Amino acid sequence: MFSSKGKVAVVTGSAGRGMGRSIALTLAREGASVVVNYLNSKSRASAIVDYIEDNGGSAISIQANVFVKDGCEKLIDAAIKEFEKVDICIINPGAGWHPEPLDVFDPVLALEDLIQEIAPFFHLMRLLLPEMYKRRWGRLIGITLHPVQNSPSYSYNVGKAARLQAIHLAYEEAWEQGVTINAIAPGPVSPFESFEQAVAYYNHEKEWLERRDVTPQDIAESIAFLCSEVGSYISGSVIPFMFHKKR
Repeated sequence: MFSSKGKVAVVTGSAGRGMGRSIALTLAREGASVVVNYLNSKSRASAIVDYIEDNGGSAISIQANVFVKDGCEKLIDAAIKEFEKVDICIINPGAGWHPEPLDVFDPVLALEDLIQEIAPFFHLMRLLLPEMYKRRWGRLIGITLHPVQNSPSYSYNVGKAARLQAIHLAYEEAWEQGVTINAIAPGPVSPFESFEQAVAYYNHEKEWLERRDVTPQDIAESIAFLCSEVGSYISGSVIPFMFHKKR
């Protein structure tokens, strides 16, 4: 439906049980060659690659720490060596979780949270935009925080707000060169309990049709839309996802 055939997508932090994995699977379903980035979860990354390849797609896994410059360079160098280009980059992982009250929170940890939200976008822009500008085609999408539903963690919220502002302030320049930059802004999204459950949602089986709240697959479908030609004229947007409050 939202074809990315012929495109190459780097999905950072895509070997967990949440949004990243579903995004990688969904972009592969839509025809993209996918780079599954992971930090520590080698076996889970390999399982995603195996599934994509077993279903006729193309994928590789790359271990790289996208919070630091060298890690971002390693990731993009490996992607280009394998696929010759990168058309799509999804910036997924971010801050840690430090929900301490303001009077006792640790500024050092809070600043680390801020760096982890901003660093991947800054480093990856520098590495990807020049070639995207030459081709006049590219998609950068960051996972941020819901605009009106903050988390209980002050430093996490500040970091996500900084990422969102960084994305928003970049889109106009990129748009002039044929590149769109957008943000997906969910509230808390529960991970899938198993790989099999993630696949059932990705395949739009009964579980997907009967869902009652936001899932990682909802996020993945919105990204597939933005990465397709259907989403060519959407840039600088923040797409929020509402979720049901617990009754």
